[in-house]
Amino acid sequence: MRTFAPLAERDLPVPGELLDALVDALGPPGRWVLIGATARDLALILGGVTLPRRATNDVDIAVAAHDAGDFDALLATIGEPTRAWQRRRLLGQQVDVVPFGELEREGDVVIHESSLSVLGCAEAAANADLVTLPSGRLLPVAPLELMAVLKLIAFAGRHPAETKDADDLLTVLRAASEGIYGDETWDDERAMAATDFDHELAGAHRLGRRGIACFIPDRALRVHQVAKQVHPALRLAWRGAHEGLLKAWLAGLRAGGPDAVEGTSG
Repeated sequence: MRTFAPLAERDLPVPGELLDALVDALGPPGRWVLIGATARDLALILGGVTLPRRATNDVDIAVAAHDAGDFDALLATIGEPTRAWQRRRLLGQQVDVVPFGELEREGDVVIHESSLSVLGCAEAAANADLVTLPSGRLLPVAPLELMAVLKLIAFAGRHPAETKDADDLLTVLRAASEGIYGDETWDDERAMAATDFDHELAGAHRLGRRGIACFIPDRALRVHQVAKQVHPALRLAWRGAHEGLLKAWLAGLRAGGPDAVEGTSG
């Protein structure tokens, strides 16, 4: 977990007043976290990474809930309702809300006649990077290593109909060797040695190792199973390119353990 210096309004991918309103509605970090494209963009901005990003206006958050009733009560504190059960409208912006926590069953949630995989949301909330908004409020954001896992899970649930999560995963893996994340990779002897001192591959390996270290063993096993299952589909989505980067990240996932947590996220 990191706590970053305050961001200026011009550095935010969405209006600061919207993020302030989410913090005011949901309270301090711990039981909720920013995920999705806005979190991806913030992770790149905070890391000083200048890779191209897929444009989006959506804001996605994950919130902990005891049960469906608790989740619905939390939803009611966020803006106005829409036709979709998990979607709210706040200050004119669409906010999609994903439940996790005690209502999960093996990483899945069944709610309002919908079933969704939320594996990684609890881990992202527990290990969130803390971003100081221009207002001084602290915003919990999924760190880069868990953003990769969340994109993996999302891709597994939506392909072959959609491949945007595969594109985002590639951006995240490439970001792992850029900016601040790239500087940290140079100092990671374990990742460098595991990839024959190829800096780009080491960044992906480090990302995988640190990401899987946030999961307890049974949930880590689920991540491994999903990664193995969708590996061929990711290769297809990437048209056979970047195979080395993907293999390095998957190797990092396999190599991860409690000793991979070193006090910072990224």
